[in-house]
Amino acid sequence: MTRFAIISDLHSNTEALGAVLTRLAKEGVERIVCLGDVVGYGPDPERCIDMVMENCALTLCGNHDEALMKGATDFNPVARQVIEYNRRTLKPTLLSGAARRSRWRFLEALPISHREGETLMVHGSPRDPVHEYIMKTDVIFIPDKIRDIFEHFTGMCFVGHTHFPGVFTEDLQFRDVTQLDYAYEWTGEKAIINVGSVGQPRDGDPRACCVIVEDGSVRFLRTDYDIGTVQRKIYDNPNIPDLCAARLEIGK
Repeated sequence: MTRFAIISDLHSNTEALGAVLTRLAKEGVERIVCLGDVVGYGPDPERCIDMVMENCALTLCGNHDEALMKGATDFNPVARQVIEYNRRTLKPTLLSGAARRSRWRFLEALPISHREGETLMVHGSPRDPVHEYIMKTDVIFIPDKIRDIFEHFTGMCFVGHTHFPGVFTEDLQFRDVTQLDYAYEWTGEKAIINVGSVGQPRDGDPRACCVIVEDGSVRFLRTDYDIGTVQRKIYDNPNIPDLCAARLEIGK
Protein backbone atom coordinates (compact mmCIF):
# COMPACT_ATOMS: atom_id res chain seq x y z
CA MET A 1 0.00 0.00 0.00
CA THR A 2 1.08 3.54 -0.61
CA ARG A 3 1.33 5.99 2.26
CA PHE A 4 -1.97 7.54 3.29
CA ALA A 5 -3.94 8.72 6.31
CA ILE A 6 -7.31 7.56 7.63
CA ILE A 7 -9.63 9.83 9.60
CA SER A 8 -13.10 9.13 10.99
CA ASP A 9 -15.93 10.51 13.10
CA LEU A 10 -15.35 14.19 12.42
CA HIS A 11 -18.79 15.18 13.72
CA SER A 12 -18.90 18.75 12.44
CA ASN A 13 -15.82 19.74 14.44
CA THR A 14 -13.86 21.97 12.08
CA GLU A 15 -11.31 23.06 14.66
CA ALA A 16 -10.27 19.44 15.20
CA LEU A 17 -10.38 18.62 11.49
CA GLY A 18 -8.36 21.70 10.58
CA ALA A 19 -5.67 20.83 13.13
CA VAL A 20 -5.48 17.26 11.83
CA LEU A 21 -5.24 18.37 8.19
CA THR A 22 -2.44 20.76 9.11
CA ARG A 23 -0.62 17.98 10.97
CA LEU A 24 -1.00 15.56 8.05
CA ALA A 25 0.31 18.15 5.62
CA LYS A 26 3.41 18.60 7.81
CA GLU A 27 3.80 14.80 7.81
CA GLY A 28 3.83 14.88 4.01
CA VAL A 29 0.61 12.89 3.61
CA GLU A 30 -1.01 13.48 0.24
CA ARG A 31 -3.93 11.01 0.34
CA ILE A 32 -6.60 10.98 3.05
CA VAL A 33 -9.47 8.51 3.48
CA CYS A 34 -12.44 9.34 5.72
CA LEU A 35 -14.45 6.50 7.30
CA GLY A 36 -17.57 8.57 7.78
CA ASP A 37 -19.65 10.45 10.32
CA VAL A 38 -18.84 13.81 8.84
CA VAL A 39 -21.92 15.35 10.46
CA GLY A 40 -23.63 15.21 13.86
CA TYR A 41 -22.81 16.48 17.38
CA GLY A 42 -20.69 19.51 16.44
CA PRO A 43 -21.45 23.11 15.39
CA ASP A 44 -20.12 23.33 11.80
CA PRO A 45 -21.61 20.67 9.51
CA GLU A 46 -21.47 22.74 6.31
CA ARG A 47 -17.83 23.73 6.66
CA CYS A 48 -16.88 20.23 7.78
CA ILE A 49 -18.46 18.73 4.65
CA ASP A 50 -16.66 21.29 2.49
CA MET A 51 -13.31 20.46 4.10
CA VAL A 52 -13.83 16.75 3.51
CA MET A 53 -14.84 17.30 -0.10
CA GLU A 54 -11.73 19.41 -0.62
CA ASN A 55 -9.20 17.20 1.18
CA CYS A 56 -10.30 13.55 1.16
CA ALA A 57 -9.69 11.24 -1.79
CA LEU A 58 -12.40 8.89 -0.50
CA THR A 59 -15.17 9.25 2.09
CA LEU A 60 -17.37 6.41 3.35
CA CYS A 61 -20.85 6.57 4.85
CA GLY A 62 -21.20 6.62 8.62
CA ASN A 63 -24.38 6.04 10.61
CA HIS A 64 -24.82 9.79 11.25
CA ASP A 65 -24.42 10.53 7.54
CA GLU A 66 -27.01 7.86 6.74
CA ALA A 67 -29.38 9.12 9.45
CA LEU A 68 -29.25 12.55 7.84
CA MET A 69 -30.85 10.97 4.75
CA LYS A 70 -33.06 8.27 6.26
CA GLY A 71 -33.88 9.45 9.78
CA ALA A 72 -32.32 8.90 13.21
CA THR A 73 -34.92 6.46 14.51
CA ASP A 74 -32.43 4.33 16.49
CA PHE A 75 -30.39 7.23 17.89
CA ASN A 76 -30.28 8.44 21.48
CA PRO A 77 -32.09 11.75 22.11
CA VAL A 78 -28.94 13.90 21.95
CA ALA A 79 -27.70 12.44 18.67
CA ARG A 80 -31.21 12.55 17.19
CA GLN A 81 -31.70 16.21 18.09
CA VAL A 82 -28.50 17.25 16.32
CA ILE A 83 -29.13 15.13 13.22
CA GLU A 84 -32.65 16.53 12.86
CA TYR A 85 -31.17 20.03 13.16
CA ASN A 86 -28.52 19.13 10.58
CA ARG A 87 -31.21 17.91 8.19
CA ARG A 88 -33.10 21.20 8.48
CA THR A 89 -29.97 23.20 7.70
CA LEU A 90 -28.42 20.94 5.05
CA LYS A 91 -31.28 19.49 2.99
CA PRO A 92 -31.79 21.52 -0.19
CA THR A 93 -35.02 23.35 -0.91
CA LEU A 94 -36.30 24.84 -4.17
CA LEU A 95 -34.43 28.05 -3.43
CA SER A 96 -31.17 26.48 -2.25
CA GLY A 97 -27.90 27.52 -3.84
CA ALA A 98 -25.37 25.31 -5.60
CA ALA A 99 -23.17 24.78 -2.51
CA ARG A 100 -26.00 23.35 -0.43
CA ARG A 101 -27.08 21.04 -3.23
CA SER A 102 -23.49 19.90 -3.79
CA ARG A 103 -23.04 19.00 -0.11
CA TRP A 104 -26.26 17.00 -0.06
CA ARG A 105 -25.39 15.10 -3.25
CA PHE A 106 -21.96 14.31 -1.81
CA LEU A 107 -23.39 12.79 1.38
CA GLU A 108 -26.15 11.04 -0.51
CA ALA A 109 -23.64 9.18 -2.71
CA LEU A 110 -21.19 8.00 -0.03
CA PRO A 111 -20.21 4.31 -0.42
CA ILE A 112 -20.42 2.01 2.59
CA SER A 113 -17.09 0.18 2.13
CA HIS A 114 -13.84 0.24 0.22
CA ARG A 115 -11.27 -2.47 -0.45
CA GLU A 116 -7.66 -2.12 -1.55
CA GLY A 117 -5.95 -5.49 -1.91
CA GLU A 118 -6.13 -7.18 1.49
CA THR A 119 -7.25 -3.99 3.20
CA LEU A 120 -10.95 -3.34 3.93
CA MET A 121 -12.27 0.02 5.12
CA VAL A 122 -15.69 0.54 6.70
CA HIS A 123 -17.27 2.81 9.27
CA GLY A 124 -18.70 0.13 11.57
CA SER A 125 -17.71 -3.48 10.92
CA PRO A 126 -17.21 -5.93 8.03
CA ARG A 127 -20.58 -7.56 8.85
CA ASP A 128 -22.50 -4.30 8.91
CA PRO A 129 -20.39 -1.50 7.42
CA VAL A 130 -22.53 1.39 8.69
CA HIS A 131 -24.13 0.37 11.98
CA GLU A 132 -22.36 -2.39 13.92
CA TYR A 133 -20.09 -1.41 16.80
CA ILE A 134 -16.96 -3.42 17.56
CA MET A 135 -16.42 -2.71 21.24
CA LYS A 136 -13.22 -3.45 23.15
CA THR A 137 -15.28 -5.40 25.71
CA ASP A 138 -16.61 -7.73 23.01
CA VAL A 139 -13.43 -9.81 23.13
CA ILE A 140 -14.37 -10.76 26.72
CA PHE A 141 -18.16 -10.77 26.77
CA ILE A 142 -19.09 -11.65 23.15
CA PRO A 143 -16.09 -13.55 21.76
CA ASP A 144 -18.21 -15.39 19.16
CA LYS A 145 -19.15 -12.02 17.67
CA ILE A 146 -15.48 -11.13 17.20
CA ARG A 147 -14.67 -14.55 15.73
CA ASP A 148 -17.46 -14.16 13.19
CA ILE A 149 -16.40 -10.63 12.28
CA PHE A 150 -12.89 -11.91 11.53
CA GLU A 151 -14.41 -14.38 9.06
CA HIS A 152 -15.69 -11.48 6.94
CA PHE A 153 -12.34 -10.10 5.74
CA THR A 154 -8.71 -10.92 5.01
CA GLY A 155 -5.73 -8.82 6.00
CA MET A 156 -6.39 -5.51 7.74
CA CYS A 157 -9.77 -3.92 8.37
CA PHE A 158 -9.93 -0.24 9.31
CA VAL A 159 -12.99 0.97 11.25
CA GLY A 160 -14.21 3.94 13.28
CA HIS A 161 -17.65 4.33 14.89
CA THR A 162 -16.78 3.68 18.56
CA HIS A 163 -14.41 6.68 18.82
CA PHE A 164 -12.00 4.38 20.70
CA PRO A 165 -8.69 3.75 18.90
CA GLY A 166 -6.76 0.50 19.08
CA VAL A 167 -6.20 -2.89 17.47
CA PHE A 168 -8.17 -6.15 17.65
CA THR A 169 -6.29 -9.34 16.77
CA GLU A 170 -7.65 -12.75 15.83
CA ASP A 171 -6.54 -14.27 19.14
CA LEU A 172 -9.28 -12.19 20.79
CA GLN A 173 -7.06 -9.47 22.13
CA PHE A 174 -7.60 -5.71 22.08
CA ARG A 175 -4.79 -3.24 22.68
CA ASP A 176 -5.44 0.46 22.95
CA VAL A 177 -3.09 3.12 21.61
CA THR A 178 -1.16 3.52 24.85
CA GLN A 179 -0.51 -0.23 25.06
CA LEU A 180 0.65 -0.12 21.43
CA ASP A 181 2.83 2.93 22.05
CA TYR A 182 0.85 4.55 19.21
CA ALA A 183 2.13 2.14 16.52
CA TYR A 184 1.18 -1.23 15.03
CA GLU A 185 3.21 -3.32 12.60
CA TRP A 186 1.13 -5.60 10.40
CA THR A 187 2.88 -8.89 9.57
CA GLY A 188 0.12 -10.56 7.54
CA GLU A 189 -2.23 -11.75 10.29
CA LYS A 190 -5.81 -10.50 10.37
CA ALA A 191 -6.30 -7.30 12.36
CA ILE A 192 -9.05 -4.77 12.96
CA ILE A 193 -7.69 -1.25 13.46
CA ASN A 194 -9.97 1.36 14.96
CA VAL A 195 -8.60 4.74 13.89
CA GLY A 196 -10.36 6.68 16.64
CA SER A 197 -12.22 9.97 16.26
CA VAL A 198 -11.11 13.35 15.00
CA GLY A 199 -14.08 15.34 16.27
CA GLN A 200 -15.18 13.59 19.46
CA PRO A 201 -12.63 11.19 21.05
CA ARG A 202 -14.00 8.90 23.75
CA ASP A 203 -10.94 7.08 25.07
CA GLY A 204 -10.19 9.65 27.76
CA ASP A 205 -7.76 11.60 25.58
CA PRO A 206 -9.42 14.77 24.22
CA ARG A 207 -6.89 15.19 21.39
CA ALA A 208 -8.05 14.42 17.85
CA CYS A 209 -7.02 10.97 16.64
CA CYS A 210 -6.22 9.52 13.21
CA VAL A 211 -3.72 7.10 11.64
CA ILE A 212 -1.04 7.14 8.97
CA VAL A 213 -0.62 3.86 7.08
CA GLU A 214 2.49 2.91 5.11
CA ASP A 215 3.46 -0.60 3.94
CA GLY A 216 1.57 -2.24 6.80
CA SER A 217 2.89 0.14 9.43
CA VAL A 218 0.09 1.97 11.26
CA ARG A 219 0.94 5.05 13.29
CA PHE A 220 -1.66 6.68 15.55
CA LEU A 221 -1.45 10.48 15.73
CA ARG A 222 -2.94 12.58 18.54
CA THR A 223 -3.35 16.27 17.76
CA ASP A 224 -4.26 19.15 20.06
CA TYR A 225 -6.88 21.62 18.85
CA ASP A 226 -8.86 24.60 20.16
CA ILE A 227 -11.54 22.79 22.17
CA GLY A 228 -12.73 26.00 23.83
CA THR A 229 -13.78 27.56 20.54
CA VAL A 230 -15.84 24.52 19.58
CA GLN A 231 -17.46 24.46 23.00
CA ARG A 232 -18.45 28.12 22.78
CA LYS A 233 -20.05 27.53 19.38
CA ILE A 234 -22.07 24.65 20.78
CA TYR A 235 -23.15 26.50 23.92
CA ASP A 236 -24.27 29.41 21.74
CA ASN A 237 -26.40 27.12 19.55
CA PRO A 238 -29.76 26.21 21.16
CA ASN A 239 -30.18 23.34 18.69
CA ILE A 240 -27.19 21.39 20.06
CA PRO A 241 -27.31 19.94 23.61
CA ASP A 242 -24.61 21.23 25.97
CA LEU A 243 -23.41 17.65 26.55
CA CYS A 244 -21.87 17.72 23.06
CA ALA A 245 -19.57 20.50 24.28
CA ALA A 246 -18.86 19.30 27.81
CA ARG A 247 -17.63 15.87 26.76
CA LEU A 248 -14.99 17.27 24.37
CA GLU A 249 -12.62 18.44 27.13
CA ILE A 250 -12.60 15.06 28.86
CA GLY A 251 -12.53 12.88 25.76
CA LYS A 252 -15.57 10.84 26.75
